[in-house]
Parts: sequence; C-alpha cells; structure tokens
Amino acid sequence: MGVEDLGNLTLIRYERGCAFDRSLETVTMNPVIWPLIKGVHRRSAETSQWDALISESRSPDSESQRVEANPAGLHCAREGRYWATRYQVKDGRIFCNDLVCFFYLTDVNPGDAGLIVIPGSHKSQFKRPDELLTPNSDGIDPEPDPVFTNLTPQAGDFLFCSELLTHGVLRWKPKDYDRRFLIFRYRPQFEGKPLLPQKIIDRLVPETQELVASASYGHGKEIARRDVVTVAG
Repeated sequence: MGVEDLGNLTLIRYERGCAFDRSLETVTMNPVIWPLIKGVHRRSAETSQWDALISESRSPDSESQRVEANPAGLHCAREGRYWATRYQVKDGRIFCNDLVCFFYLTDVNPGDAGLIVIPGSHKSQFKRPDELLTPNSDGIDPEPDPVFTNLTPQAGDFLFCSELLTHGVLRWKPKDYDRRFLIFRYRPQFEGKPLLPQKIIDRLVPETQELVASASYGHGKEIARRDVVTVAG
C-alpha cells in the first residue's frame, strides 16, 4: 500500500491489490473490456503488463482545508517519457500500445469534481498550452474551461482510454464519501519485462499469469483466441 499526501487530499494506493482477491483479479479480463483490448491491440491479449490499485480521494474535513486545483497535474503519455506511445488508425483499425482502464467502485456525481480530460487530445501532436488549468489567486479550482470534460461515472462503470489522452483531477468536493476505483494498464507483450514481482505472479490463476507474461512479437497466447476468458474462483 502506498500513500501520497497531495495538500489536504490523500491518495491511498493498494498496489497490485487485485492479486489478493480473485473477484478483483477476474476484472482484468472482464467480458465487457476484453473485446476492446483484443480490438485495439493487434494479436490482442498478447498484451499485457498488468498493474492494479484501489484509490481513495479523501475529501477535506472542512471548507477551510482547501486543496489546490488539480494536485496530480495534467499529464499524458507524451510528456516526461522516453519511449513512444502509439495511437494510430490504419486500414480501418485503431492501434494503441498503452491503454488504461478505470473501474469505478463508487459513484461520481455532477459537481463532485474528480477526473477531467481533454477529449481528442490522444490524437493530437500539438503541445498543450502551459496556462491551461492554472490555479487562481487563492489556490483552488480555476474558472471552468470548455476545453475540459469532467467525467462522472457511476459505480460499476468503466472508462477505457489511451494514455495519450491528457487528463487530470479536480479538487474532490464531497465530504461524506470517497472516489474509489481500480486501474488496469495494458501494453503489448513484447514491450519490456513483467512489472509484477514473482511473488505476486505466483498468486494469480493460470489465465492471468499468461495475460501478464512477456513474450515475443510473433507468439500467440492461448487466451487471445478466446472471446470470453473464464477464471476459476
């Protein structure tokens, strides 16, 4: 478990938490997202280095404890990285080698704040203007800007996007409930070594072990042939 203190906002990360609960582990190959992963990654679920966490955005105790706007910062895969993230359309198909999926465990309602994105920014090669989302004089959220979309998923919903999508998080406003979700990242099997320690891999069922395993470009994983992956409890 990791804890980050972002002003008065606490972000609690239960890293690789899905390895400790079989019902959470099965979400990595949920039948709703599985066709999307197979469709975006050529040769599909030969895709994946996998990590997961549960996050809680804990609200301040009082109005006097105000968090600066966007404490995590606006970010995307093209900023601060030294490897290429790909989003390309070719022959009527989308190819992307760095995907992230958020499964929400609690509701986010309009006005709660939370995740913001710049729609279409994953397709852009233009530099984002530095002045976007600059906090105002008292250090809280700036005036709304139409370039952003504040997403409000409900418990059980998922968000699926390229890491090239510019995103950030606004100050969480509710004081009686938190923002909790799972995060899964999917990358091609031939890009680097597994990110999970062997002790974690040993806890996983065979299907998930195959999902997270690195392999050569031409190797065909057995789970990639399945339309639905069933994981035994």
